[in-house]
Amino acid sequence: MQPSSAPSVAAGSPLAQSDLIACEQFLRDVFSRFLTFKTHSLYFPRAGDDPAAEGFGPGFSLATHLPAERKVLIPLCADGRLLGVFIARGASLGAPRTLLPLLPRVAAMALREASLTKALATDALTGLATGETLLANMADEIERVQERILPGSGGLADPGLSGPRGGFGLVALDLDFFSRVAARHGFLAAEATLAAVGRLFARLCPQQGLAARLHDDLFGFFLPGASAARCREAADTFVRELSRLTFPVPATGESFSLTASAGAAAYPQDMRGGQFAAPPAEQARVLWRKAKKALAVAKDLGRDQAMAWSRILAEGGVVLETLPLSRLAVSLGRYAEAEAGQRFLVWSPKNERPRDIRKSDGERVSGRSPTTIKGEVALLEVGEDMAFAEVLQLADPDLPLEPGDRLLLAPEAGDAAPLAPACDTSPRRDKVTGLYDRRDFLRQAAQDREKRQTFSMVLALLPDAARERKPDRPAEADMAEAVAICRAHFGQDALSGRFSSGKIVFYLPGREPESLREPAEACLAALTERLGKAAVGIAGYPFLDYSRADVADNCRKALDHALLLPEGPKLAVFDSLSLTVSGDRLFAMGDVYAAMEEFKQALLADEDNILARNSLGICLARLGRLEAARTEFTRVIGRDAKNTMALYNLGCVCRRLSEAKAARTAFQKCLRADPQHVFSLLRLGRMAEEDRRFETARKYYRRAMETQNGPALTLRHLARLAFAQGRLEEAREHLHQALLHDPKDAFSLHLMARLYLEEGQDPAIAEAMARQAAALRPDRGEFWRELARALAAQGKDDAAREALARADGV
Repeated sequence: MQPSSAPSVAAGSPLAQSDLIACEQFLRDVFSRFLTFKTHSLYFPRAGDDPAAEGFGPGFSLATHLPAERKVLIPLCADGRLLGVFIARGASLGAPRTLLPLLPRVAAMALREASLTKALATDALTGLATGETLLANMADEIERVQERILPGSGGLADPGLSGPRGGFGLVALDLDFFSRVAARHGFLAAEATLAAVGRLFARLCPQQGLAARLHDDLFGFFLPGASAARCREAADTFVRELSRLTFPVPATGESFSLTASAGAAAYPQDMRGGQFAAPPAEQARVLWRKAKKALAVAKDLGRDQAMAWSRILAEGGVVLETLPLSRLAVSLGRYAEAEAGQRFLVWSPKNERPRDIRKSDGERVSGRSPTTIKGEVALLEVGEDMAFAEVLQLADPDLPLEPGDRLLLAPEAGDAAPLAPACDTSPRRDKVTGLYDRRDFLRQAAQDREKRQTFSMVLALLPDAARERKPDRPAEADMAEAVAICRAHFGQDALSGRFSSGKIVFYLPGREPESLREPAEACLAALTERLGKAAVGIAGYPFLDYSRADVADNCRKALDHALLLPEGPKLAVFDSLSLTVSGDRLFAMGDVYAAMEEFKQALLADEDNILARNSLGICLARLGRLEAARTEFTRVIGRDAKNTMALYNLGCVCRRLSEAKAARTAFQKCLRADPQHVFSLLRLGRMAEEDRRFETARKYYRRAMETQNGPALTLRHLARLAFAQGRLEEAREHLHQALLHDPKDAFSLHLMARLYLEEGQDPAIAEAMARQAAALRPDRGEFWRELARALAAQGKDDAAREALARADGV
């Protein structure tokens, strides 16, 4: 007896057509256990009376077998409605009478599992993603970004081979005073409000992004490809649009509105030093904490606004409390990258308000009070989330500093002439450690260094684990012990200061940096044994054309270099490699010009630094200076004929210069040096494909498939080749596999949309995929044109014209 209807998905989260696209590969694996087929596709009926649904029987209880076409059509039902059709092509159906009623039930069980999987990743109240899903997506994207953010890691970022992963944005958002909603209107009204907020955020979040509800009224937004500026703009948009929404209360006929506060952080721009060495899942949590910190600052500054992590130190500080001896407690701490010695201007937001004044003739004039700078302070002691500062000077003794005043980071005036305190100008030492504070240390070092022909500075980052090992011991006791260890190796009489809460600095006149390597290694060993792992950076004068005042900054660069060392003591003497590391970081942040200057300095220090020379070539190529880039890559190859990075980059530059023969030669030399160099194989395959030497291209792509990580990079190219040869089913299969490896592969999504349109299948699916491709790579005009085709095929002419306009504007 045949069932009257196919089981409907009842458990988990309701499925939509977009979910079927996401789980298409899963459905393929399930159905392949019951029947054999070559390829597959999805079809979405446009209406309930679609001809494709006629053969499914009562309640869509039967699959349809088309022997002449070797197709099996399986209905995919959810909540009693036909959601889509799975089409198995080249199918062999051994027992039609048994399988045709069975396959819809198999489909229902598969969809139920997909629904449960979606439910685990979806917040039940708002329909947004869960916090776990948000963090998992961030960790996956960090892995991809890390392949591209440094010039040395991905060679010349070649958009013809793989979509660039330049970074992403993260927004944390919290509703202001949301607890009052439940207190005044009840918990059901509060839940209805959160559901409405979730719908708003789902609509506002870019298609390639992800909106999530972490808990209660805390939301997160993952924005792939977003720069720091776009991330801040998105945060502002979320805050602004929420404030325009009105929430009705049917029980009382009332309505109310809400505001929100948001914090924005960007990867990799807002990560520092050793944070890059952490596993991707740990980095995701570090970035989320930074976004939440920016959110907390936005709330502290008055709510209903967004704050970027990168702006906290510059403009996010607040005076918390006034203390005796002209000192203050402020809201900036180590986590906001505050350091002892930093100077801030203090201003009062209370005095910034519009003023109306009546003139003697009765006319009223209005204006806004200018910012009132009340004084200047410098940080003394910096904790995790707050710091203590001393007052350097007051603008008006009758206008005291008070809680609620804001801090503005003072511009660097150079360490040679720091501002003096208003009362006492004599240098002071910390009573526990005997260290000068940063301001006094820099002042004394500046006075002495002008008399020296040679001097060095040592910057030590002390262990963080000391307090965890000995929770009952004061932190200052650990600091005092660390200082004693350092002085034992660098000299008891050396000028020393507290550079920040966890860093101490030594000024050593007459010492060469290399002469300090051995005592620094011994110091690190002693610190590790007594307190935990530490790191040391050393820099000296003279070095290249750096001035005496540059040594402190070079010391910081050396410390950043030390923190990235994978093995051995974390010790670096400022040199050509330190400059290369600094340049790589600037390149990762998008500052190509500053990165070039660092690479040039690195080459002045060591012209044999092929990493710096290759990176300089990449920067030049990024700026379109192809001949200059070719010169740099050629010089690298002249020193190291088997340098695969330079050979590959040279090939890419020659190709952009339309020198196909030279490009092919460079790629082939790269393969002789490394037969597994997947990017050279892909590039040679693409060049053969463009010359319509399809079999040669296929050979290169097949070789690329056999390399490590080859399938993830190669499947899209095999699909494009099959598409060009008219083998559409083969192309579809390759694209399915490519999207399984990387669901955000814009090029595969674009080609899949083309495939659906070329085959005359449901243009709604083509539209969904084309939209994702265009959202991921809005700089690609062909992606917008494909979206326009999909829209026009559905009669959405106005939207199609808008997409074409976007294509023309790229």
